[in-house]
Amino acid sequence: MRISVGQSVLSVAKLIKPKKIVCLAVGFLLFPYSGGAEDLNHLQQLLISRECIGCNLQGAVLQGASLYGAELARASLQEADLREAVLAASNLRLANLARADLSDASLAQANLTEAILVGSRLSGASLNKATFTQANLQEADLSGATATEAIFREADLTGANLTEISLIQANVGRATLTSANLTEADLFATGFAGTDFTDANLSGADFSNARIIRATLDGADLTETVLINAKLDGSTFEGAIFCRTIMPDRTQNDRDCPESLRSQ
Repeated sequence: MRISVGQSVLSVAKLIKPKKIVCLAVGFLLFPYSGGAEDLNHLQQLLISRECIGCNLQGAVLQGASLYGAELARASLQEADLREAVLAASNLRLANLARADLSDASLAQANLTEAILVGSRLSGASLNKATFTQANLQEADLSGATATEAIFREADLTGANLTEISLIQANVGRATLTSANLTEADLFATGFAGTDFTDANLSGADFSNARIIRATLDGADLTETVLINAKLDGSTFEGAIFCRTIMPDRTQNDRDCPESLRSQ
């Protein structure tokens, strides 16, 4: 069943049956929806009031939705389509966004403390000043995202893709980045106190002026990594790969380069 733009949102729940696919109209935007009447009520509540604490919005299609400042604490948004959605300044504390698609979404200044984002897609997203404290971002894709001054303190980013992410002046203290991919990441002046980079790919990443205090970089790939003026006090590098690595004093470390690269 398809609900036209002219129909009242409040009457939608009366027109559907569980498991039927409808198109929820709000303003001039159509939101495809598949689910029961109770879940549809949650979706209506969110789109009308921008408040839906603890709601079940699993699999909801909200591509491009304007939800600035939405209250979505503890909401279930697994596998939701939130591509290009505006969720800036929203409260998503403890929300479940596992495998959700947030590509190119705006989450600036959003609160995602302790949120679940396992396998989620945040590529190209705006995460400036967002809070991900203790969030679970295992295997998440944050490639090309912009996260200036964002907080990832104690977040779990195991196996995450942070290729070409901009984390300028962010706080990533005591986070877990085991086996994460930070190739070509911009990490200027970012704090990594106590961060675990074990077996991470840091090739080409720029850590200039970063604070890498008591961090673990055992087994990390530091090929062509830039560490100019970075503070490395108390950090460990057991088994790390140094090749064309620019050290804090601007010298180049070629310790682990193959002979073919050493001569270039």
